[in-house]
Order: sequence, then structure tokens, then C-alpha cells
Amino acid sequence: MTALLSRHWRTVLGAAAGAAGGAAYAHFVGCHTGTCLITSNVWTAAAFFGFTGAVVALPGPAKDRPERPERAAP
Repeated sequence: MTALLSRHWRTVLGAAAGAAGGAAYAHFVGCHTGTCLITSNVWTAAAFFGFTGAVVALPGPAKDRPERPERAAP
């Protein structure tokens, strides 16, 4: 579990931040008449924005690093 979390901590953090931001937006600003699909319900907004935050925070492809030359022993 810790190996998985150490590899994907950025994704988990993005999902948590997105869910918290979406829930706060739906609660304070969102559509209270029920006609808006995403922001009319706090749980729906948290799920949608949490997924969006996780996708945004996914790590990109690994960059190719040039190999460093070996140091000569002194």
C-alpha cells in the first residue's frame, strides 16, 4: 500500500483537492434549484471535480535523461 501511495501521491492529492474544491463550490456557489447536473448536488460535484483533479495531477511520461559519464577515481 505504501509503495502504491508513494508512486501516486500527486494523483491522490489532486483528487482530494478537486473533491474539496468541487464540494465547496457546489455548497457556496452551485445551482440550488436542482436544474444543474453537476453543481446541484454536493456529492456529484465532489466526484466530478475529484476525478478531474486526479486526471490533471497524473504524472506525465518519464523524460529521457542523458546518461552521466562515470567519474574517474582520484
